[in-house]
Amino acid sequence: MKRVVSILSCVVLLLTVIFTVAACGKNGETDQLVIYNWADYIYDTKLTDFKSYYKDLTGKDIEITYVTFDTNETMLTRLMQGDSNVDVVCPSEYAIQKLIESNMLVPLNYFKKSEYRKGLSMSDEQFEEFFNGGDCDDNGVVVDSGNIEWGIIEKVSDEDTFGKLVIEETGETVSMIDYFVPYMYGTLGILYNKYAFMDLDIYDKEIMNKANWGILFNDNGEDDILSPGLTGNILMKDSIRDSYAATIFYLKESGRLDGLRNENGDLYTSLPIGQLINAVDDQLLELCRKVLTEQKSQLFGYEVDFGKDDLLQGNAIVDLAWSGDALYAVEESWSDELDDYELAYYVPNGAGNIWFDGWVVPKTYNPDHMEAIKIFINFLNKAEIAAENMLEIGYTSAVDRDLVRTDSDARAVLAEGYTVNCDYWERLDKDGKAVTEFDFDSWEEFEHYFFGGDDDDFDEMDDSNWRYPFVIKEGSVNRDLNSFGIMQDFGANNKKVVTMWNYARSAGVSALPLLGWTALAVAVALGVLFAVIGLKRWRSHTVTSPAKQLTE
Repeated sequence: MKRVVSILSCVVLLLTVIFTVAACGKNGETDQLVIYNWADYIYDTKLTDFKSYYKDLTGKDIEITYVTFDTNETMLTRLMQGDSNVDVVCPSEYAIQKLIESNMLVPLNYFKKSEYRKGLSMSDEQFEEFFNGGDCDDNGVVVDSGNIEWGIIEKVSDEDTFGKLVIEETGETVSMIDYFVPYMYGTLGILYNKYAFMDLDIYDKEIMNKANWGILFNDNGEDDILSPGLTGNILMKDSIRDSYAATIFYLKESGRLDGLRNENGDLYTSLPIGQLINAVDDQLLELCRKVLTEQKSQLFGYEVDFGKDDLLQGNAIVDLAWSGDALYAVEESWSDELDDYELAYYVPNGAGNIWFDGWVVPKTYNPDHMEAIKIFINFLNKAEIAAENMLEIGYTSAVDRDLVRTDSDARAVLAEGYTVNCDYWERLDKDGKAVTEFDFDSWEEFEHYFFGGDDDDFDEMDDSNWRYPFVIKEGSVNRDLNSFGIMQDFGANNKKVVTMWNYARSAGVSALPLLGWTALAVAVALGVLFAVIGLKRWRSHTVTSPAKQLTE
């Protein structure tokens, strides 16, 4: 009987599978996609919205597996072990470089229109609307993608950054631009308490632009203390790459590199910024170690994610920060009493770092998922979705600034999120009540705040556009695209950089006090132990046993 039941069960299961497969016709198929992204690096309802978008575009449902990572190194380890079936992943620039050189990625050719068209089942008309592409040059390369910030493409394509990468396994020279699609980008700079700077009499354009990166080292730019009030109130990023870049910039502007040459005989000061922050010869590493060790006397501490909170809580005054974190902190620092933001973000003039993250496809992907991969990437490049992401996570979308600013759906997202008094959104709160209080009185006021671009919209201390660094103030002599460098993978020199950083981080921390306290603790423990043993022995000799008491 059990055998009959088993056979019947198998028949039922088989019929179920057959009918399920039959039901999944052209309009009933369920596609698959595995996404690997940073935690908290996309807006909340992305899966629901993308599923609807995918269904509308293809007529099919899609099932998404969404996994997150916390560091590039964690992600790299997982991918390079080859045991992870990930379809699309979002690394940082240097990690993308490492994956390309290790022959781990599939070319996407997003900026080669005819190549990107391959593998997509949609019609040419659908593709044109979907891709939103621009004009092509004679080689079929999209010279204006229509929705990607061209400054990123220009920087990435430069031969001094990622324009000529060599795949170690084959010796082939390739450009990173063929392997990724930009997602988010930003700058490295200084988050600071504006009103604390006022109290210290250093909130001054001339003073701050003379100090520049020296603010992190309490150096006024003339090899003197910027302010005694900064001592013990400076936070440094507990990140090798970011702290290294900031230190290199400081070495250059403080004159500590003057007259010094690298191993090729080139003056450090003559190198383009992009080359300088990627130089890791022994002489430069030793200079960095010395300066970082000296800096410790000025620090409140090192941080990764909580620097903005420390500044908001008044625990520190200055922090080396990423622009997205800084913008979040600034917006959170609004004071009704001051009628102003208490915090501000400063991008030092003359030398800086632009970073970016982008979407790539590892070779472990499922080829059947390629159409879903491309549709997902392009979904993220829609102006409305870019607005959702910027609103949610604070960083700058790689989608072109003017496209986001002029798109009606994107404007509606931002108007509602920032509570702008305009007609782009239905002004009802979560309870359905009419909104009567606004953070911005008009779209024009918000547009100046969020997008900037006019002379009055640049920061008064550094003439920068915090959110859109490729927007340059007309007539600026200390800020242009050449003043920003992009960090690359340190490659074989990574271990040397890590060793330098670990030494600088631990320098000045003596092991003697720890050994002293450890010895004291051991001595106390031994003393207690011997006392207990002695007490037991004493009791065994002096206390009369119950049996003896009964006989007496």
